[in-house]
Amino acid sequence: SIVLQPQSPMIDVLDSALQKGAVYYPGSGFIEKGNIFLFGHSSGLPVVVNQAYKTFNNIQKTNVGDEIFLYADGQKYTYVIEKVYQADSESSFIDLSRSGRRLTISTCNSFGKKTDRWVVDAVFKS
Repeated sequence: SIVLQPQSPMIDVLDSALQKGAVYYPGSGFIEKGNIFLFGHSSGLPVVVNQAYKTFNNIQKTNVGDEIFLYADGQKYTYVIEKVYQADSESSFIDLSRSGRRLTISTCNSFGKKTDRWVVDAVFKS
C-alpha cells in the first residue's frame, strides 16, 4: 500500500486519507528515529469497492519474527515484528514516545466491532 502523509492530525483530514490507503500519523517517528505509527482499514469483507478498505486485511495472521518492509527515498527498511495483539478502540493507546527505531501498525475496522482492531509492534532491523 502507499502511505499517505497528511500534514494535520485532525480527524477529518485523517479520515479522508484513509479512503486512499495506509496513513502515517503526523508527529510520529521517522525512519531515522522514533516510533513510526501507520494505520489503515481492514474490512475482512470478501468484496469491497474501495480497495483502501483492505489495506491491512489479514494483519492478525502475522507472527512474532515476521519482517515488514518500508520503502522510502529509494531505500528498503526492514522491521521485525515483536508483538501482534487485538485492541479495543476505546482503550488502546499507541505510545509515540518510545525510543529507538520502531514501527507500530494499527487497523481501524469500519465494518466491525470496536474490539476488531489489530496492532503490530515492530523494531528496526536494517
